[in-house]
Amino acid sequence: MSADLDDDLRLAHELADRAAEIALGYFGRPTESSIKADGSPVGETDLAVERALLEMLAHARPDDAVLSEESGTHGASGRRWIIDPIDGTVPFLAGDPEWGTHVALEVEGEVALGVVTRPTDGRRWWAVQGQGTFRREGAGSTGTGGATRVELSDVSELTEARITGWRPKAGHAFDAVARAGLWRDCALNDLTIVLDGRAELMVVPGRVWDHAPFLVLLEEAGGSLIDKQGGRRLDLGTVLYTNGRLDAAVRELMPSPDRGDASGA
Repeated sequence: MSADLDDDLRLAHELADRAAEIALGYFGRPTESSIKADGSPVGETDLAVERALLEMLAHARPDDAVLSEESGTHGASGRRWIIDPIDGTVPFLAGDPEWGTHVALEVEGEVALGVVTRPTDGRRWWAVQGQGTFRREGAGSTGTGGATRVELSDVSELTEARITGWRPKAGHAFDAVARAGLWRDCALNDLTIVLDGRAELMVVPGRVWDHAPFLVLLEEAGGSLIDKQGGRRLDLGTVLYTNGRLDAAVRELMPSPDRGDASGA
């Protein structure tokens, strides 16, 4: 790990710690929320966490750009922090535990590090390019202490694959993939199923801030993020998280890029 990324990872953990501290102060009690133009909810917790993270980044990395779910783009730079203050606002507002904060750093267009948290029970996953993916759990713990290296499932036959997530509509690029193995429903926003070896494939809708940390988390653990065109772009909507052993079989079932995705999602 370069010295710069070492410092950046420390900062990413500090951002995640602060986000958890604020969010847990709101969790489980009535909070205000509204519906955004895209139909998704935003709560006062999302905005409070975002304000704190933007302030921290402005102080610690004033020359870096930021992309945040709630307020969009801040600045322009070859280094861009991508944050989702509360990923899983719906379960958060419902009092369910599958919510957390996403932090990623993109350097010259490549996601260099990512952190994903689940503050209610202290779970956290992080990765830096070239250094592997790690997991830590334990309420009240911070930083990288007690980390274990993430190992994905070794299932390599698509017919034996456990597939989960948001079931794609007919005609979607991942429709045939979702029907090729053993589909199982998942709890809302349980995004770490593939990272934890509980499934081999996961169909995940979202935007750049939803997917950014998972790109490096999966790849550093030997897995993949596959977009609907067969690449690894973060801005094409629904993607597939994989254990890395099924990618060739997955791509064989996907429509060719020039044919497109009939669902548009």
